Amino acid sequence: MVKHLFVVLAMCVLCNVVYSQQENSSVYHNLDFGYSIKYPDSWELEEYQENQSVSFYKQEENTTIMKHLQISVARWEDGDLAEFVNSVNLKDLENLYPDFTIKNHHQEETTCIYELSYTLNDVKVNTIFYFIKEEDNIYIFMAMAEDSDNYENDKETFMNIIESIELY
Repeated sequence: MVKHLFVVLAMCVLCNVVYSQQENSSVYHNLDFGYSIKYPDSWELEEYQENQSVSFYKQEENTTIMKHLQISVARWEDGDLAEFVNSVNLKDLENLYPDFTIKNHHQEETTCIYELSYTLNDVKVNTIFYFIKEEDNIYIFMAMAEDSDNYENDKETFMNIIESIELY
């Protein structure tokens, strides 16, 4: 009996957490490129028509670099995702940032993730590049935050936003 009560209580808590996360988010829809994505209510949104991208950001006190996630979409009919990522050549950043390092890299057939670290304007930053290939579109996410004690939380927020994408 106590075991069943614990399970019911745990499910209620889990449902409440999921509900709270959904309640505190907004949804952005991009009809031109056929996707929607959830982002925290406390973040700002800015669309750029000239390069057909959208940015989500949050400036916090005591930070020089604002948390920032940008989404852009590229048409790619010339090959697979690996060929697209190679054409981007992220390693060229080594020429711009002497302390540039690739902290993490994972690639599958339709997704690719790079986690980078470097110094920008005397501030150590981490950047995540996340690529998704769907038909002839490559969805490109670039997320940046200062390398601080809160970076793991920032990374989790970025990944929650990215993984909320719905393609249609």
